[in-house]
Amino acid sequence: GQWCTRVPLICFGTVEWHLPDRCLRQFGREQCIPLEVPDSQRAFHGRDGRQGTRDWPTKLAKFITIWENRQSHDTVTPTQVGRMGYHDPYLDRYRQTSVRYMTPQGAADGALADGIERIKDMTTGRIELGNEDVSFIRRMANSLLGCIRAQGRDHRR
Repeated sequence: GQWCTRVPLICFGTVEWHLPDRCLRQFGREQCIPLEVPDSQRAFHGRDGRQGTRDWPTKLAKFITIWENRQSHDTVTPTQVGRMGYHDPYLDRYRQTSVRYMTPQGAADGALADGIERIKDMTTGRIELGNEDVSFIRRMANSLLGCIRAQGRDHRR
């Protein structure tokens, strides 16, 4: 559908990009790594159309051309089936480039989940084991238990 078309939206001298590849998961689609945000010529932002030129078709010709060829700019991806895997390329990139935690509780939960995932990877052969891995796993487990205790969630007696 047209909702998944990556195109400039034009209103007189204002150009804003519609970037559906940044929110495909919200619509039940497989999330790809989004493309970079295209140049929308910041000079066109914040103008009310009363000053300067009114020859917008000439000034915005490249954006109008993209809009007119919008059928070739679809970002259709398959429907997401099940949960996205921890090592999905999108999630790996997300963890590297985004602010992951908004609260201390979120940070603690995230550290706990990441640690458990890392231990799982080490013990299932996803990460190759070296000489000190048993002691590393022990330290990681102790650290994770410390996270749980600090949150007051350790109900063991």
